[in-house]
Amino acid sequence: MGLGIVVLIVAIIAILLIKNIISLGLKIIGFGILAIVIGVTVWVCSTQPEMHKPFSLNTIEYLFKINKDGSMTTTKQTTQTVIKGVEK
Repeated sequence: MGLGIVVLIVAIIAILLIKNIISLGLKIIGFGILAIVIGVTVWVCSTQPEMHKPFSLNTIEYLFKINKDGSMTTTKQTTQTVIKGVEK
């Protein structure tokens, strides 16, 4: 009976050690991949900042006003924002 308990404790400790080693390895791999992704992103943004085409953004607002006689007046307001890229 005593030998079974010792084997069980050794097995539990071995499983915990293997789990910690694997999780540490996955953390190192994850940090490595994250560093590579950040490095590539910074490189692309610094070498090719004009990748995106200029675009415009339209904002449409509808304003509703209830008059004293119970009728409703609607006003449409459109705002256009144009974002231009860097031209050579």
